[in-house]
Amino acid sequence: MEYKLDLDDFTPLHCTLEKSAEGNSMIINAEKTGGAIVLNGPSGRLGGVDWSSDKYIVLDATNLEGWNLGVEFRFWKDSNLTAEADMNIFFGLIPGVKTRLCLPLQALDSQQMFLPRTPGKLKSVVFGNRVETAEVSRFAVGPMKCFDKQRLEISNLHITDKEPDYPLPAKKMVDELGQLTIRDWPGKTGDVEELKQYLTDEADKDVTAAFPENWSRYGGWKEKRFDATGYFRTQHDGTRWWLVDPEGYAFISTGIDSVNPGEAGRIQDIEAFYEKFPDKDGEFSDAWRLGERFDDQAYYNFAVANLIRAFGRNWWEPWARLTKRRLMEWGVNTIANWSSLEFIRYAKMSYVWPLVGFPQTEKKIFRDFPDVFSEEYQREAEKFAQQLKEFAGDSYLIGYFLRNEPTWAFVEDLNIAEELLAYPEDLASKDELIQFISNRYEGSIEKLNAAWNTGFIFFEQLKEPIKKASRLSEAAAQDLEDFSEIMIRNYVRIPSEAVKRVDPYHLNLGMRYGEICQAKQVSGCEYFDVFSFNCYKMDPAKEIEKIGKMTNLPVMIGEYHFGALDRGLMSTGLRGVSSQAERGKAYQFYLENGAAEKYFTGAHYFIYNDQAVLGRFDGESNQIGCVDVCNRPYKEFIEYMTKTNRTLYQVADGKVEKCKTPAEEMERVCF
Repeated sequence: MEYKLDLDDFTPLHCTLEKSAEGNSMIINAEKTGGAIVLNGPSGRLGGVDWSSDKYIVLDATNLEGWNLGVEFRFWKDSNLTAEADMNIFFGLIPGVKTRLCLPLQALDSQQMFLPRTPGKLKSVVFGNRVETAEVSRFAVGPMKCFDKQRLEISNLHITDKEPDYPLPAKKMVDELGQLTIRDWPGKTGDVEELKQYLTDEADKDVTAAFPENWSRYGGWKEKRFDATGYFRTQHDGTRWWLVDPEGYAFISTGIDSVNPGEAGRIQDIEAFYEKFPDKDGEFSDAWRLGERFDDQAYYNFAVANLIRAFGRNWWEPWARLTKRRLMEWGVNTIANWSSLEFIRYAKMSYVWPLVGFPQTEKKIFRDFPDVFSEEYQREAEKFAQQLKEFAGDSYLIGYFLRNEPTWAFVEDLNIAEELLAYPEDLASKDELIQFISNRYEGSIEKLNAAWNTGFIFFEQLKEPIKKASRLSEAAAQDLEDFSEIMIRNYVRIPSEAVKRVDPYHLNLGMRYGEICQAKQVSGCEYFDVFSFNCYKMDPAKEIEKIGKMTNLPVMIGEYHFGALDRGLMSTGLRGVSSQAERGKAYQFYLENGAAEKYFTGAHYFIYNDQAVLGRFDGESNQIGCVDVCNRPYKEFIEYMTKTNRTLYQVADGKVEKCKTPAEEMERVCF
């Protein structure tokens, strides 16, 4: 079944509307703050349609701007018709291409934070806690806020019970070097011969890779020394936290994530957007198999292909030699997350490592949160820990991250025990919850009923799914909050103890949380050596201080970045500025203000290479790299990076004043 949603039934919100001459499409003219068309109606029956969970919202959309545009779907519940939506889902859209967008209404259960990529679309992200389709009484779609006014054309808006096809026009947008054809910019590589000349000249420079003279071979600071243990460790000197390198020198970790020979881009279903590709076999085969994620030859790495053009089949060693020299010249003392282990071994530089396969269970409570009291979770944690045997005795390894950005932790009002109680099947964690509640109410079902406003006959009835149990009473909400904290502590404790049994020497750097939405999220931090999180702000100082005080641990930032639209890509990333020079200013301000905080022990910039111009595996396509697809560094940005990194120890030690002038931020182009 298919139900057309009449555009005339929608009302504008912070925008003006233009209808096409034929009346079959509408242009939304939105302000910088974003805008949308809104459909109101009875709960679950907007537009006269029953919004059942197995259907799709479909529309055709054309981005009429020169940068990637975020299309925002917003949903409000019956009980909340304020300006803040209960759920926001963002889709990225490249310029000038009519693209079919399809939103499964099943996504409203919020079990997936990232939706699968479909042809022509970039990244899709779900924000908000579960919304039942029967609760939806207001729906809106339109451009998200941006640095400038925006125009979005939409048509064919309907609800259907079948996933549609995804037609796309043939439009050449990317040249053989992986650069946009629809735009020019300073530093754009003109052709293959220019590429070859530049890279061979760079590789042939007679320069020895070296840190500053007052740095140790690990990148530690020789002007401050503690006891040496042969491994990295932490130290509080009475004033602030430091890392300590294996020789005993103070160490602040200034790293870059994803030091690899290029970032692969997904090309499947959008091949018509590219000028040409070489054969998958033969000289360029490495370009078809090296990158962040590959399956069924659906990805291609333009940066690797460009290295092959310059250096032939033996391209890797010139790339590695050049890259090591650059990192040391730039004052980067840490090869950070998701970097090539082959390069790490070659470079003999300090590094951090992301463990893979964080323990999971077949049944998950919410998103990626497992059944943390199950024997299965314990068994998987023991298996998970075994991978550290490979790193035994490696003094260059600072430490390891247990995982990256658990998606359950992005929901601000998440009560994980409430989700557990709503789970329709038996779980070991549910048995623990029932025992916890029974103990709290001294085994008296009457006391539980009085506190929760329920009519249970026995505690085992809590095994039956109860939705939104925290709404039963204040006591119920508090009980579930308290058990949520216990669950998170177990989530952290079991794998942390397992890895320490295998490797008691290297540092447990924590989870790299994407956000710290709630205080209980730091439960179990006593099992970490360093508390890590990713901090996409212009100034991290307040977050560092807050989390340092909450945990009483040294703090490390796993990701941050700044991007601009002046050089070849159409998205800025999560923090946008106007130019490469402003990127450099932002880097200096961020890192120096972070280093001035007493809990700070390092921050890792995301990432080394620009992302693919039409998107990596999930559609991210940000101008956030240190080098472009042709391996040219962004000169203005790197100048600031080098200056900052080489004086950061003095800032951390209070000998040099931190930067006080922030870069001028612009609204991001990112989803």
